[in-house]
Amino acid sequence: MGKTLVDDRYELRALAGGGGMADVFLAYDRVLDRDVALKLLKDRYAQDEEFVERFRREARSAASLINRYIVPVFDRGETEDGTYYIAMEYVPGGDLGDLIEKEGPLSPRRAVEIGLQVAEALRAAHERGTFHRDVKPRNILITRSRHVKVADFGIARAAEATTISHPGDIL
Repeated sequence: MGKTLVDDRYELRALAGGGGMADVFLAYDRVLDRDVALKLLKDRYAQDEEFVERFRREARSAASLINRYIVPVFDRGETEDGTYYIAMEYVPGGDLGDLIEKEGPLSPRRAVEIGLQVAEALRAAHERGTFHRDVKPRNILITRSRHVKVADFGIARAAEATTISHPGDIL
């Protein structure tokens, strides 16, 4: 894991997941005395201004979304050594992919419950002019109370943003 303290605030505890441009760690926030999910931009992208701006855009997009079915963003920053991070709510229940692997196909009732919660999260995002663009089981986290929270607005776009993708494109 290398570094274990980020920005003199976040103690990295364990790798919780990873993706194309970032790794997510379970971390302890020393200031607010709570666990958080800390997303760290991978070193190889920290020197690329396009990736850094995409990471910053993710933080801004997600932080502007307030809904019980969206993972809230608490903080974002850059350390003195050039590590970019986003601190979010830690959701310990795993994701929809894990749930399906562990329990098998969802019952129709459970699938509808999850679908409605995801739809509510996306509606809230759309009302703020943000479109997720990467909804998949790994981005739907399951809380201990078995509700869902949509995560990872990494490739979200604002409605007014210029984009090179078009309706029907596969990203």
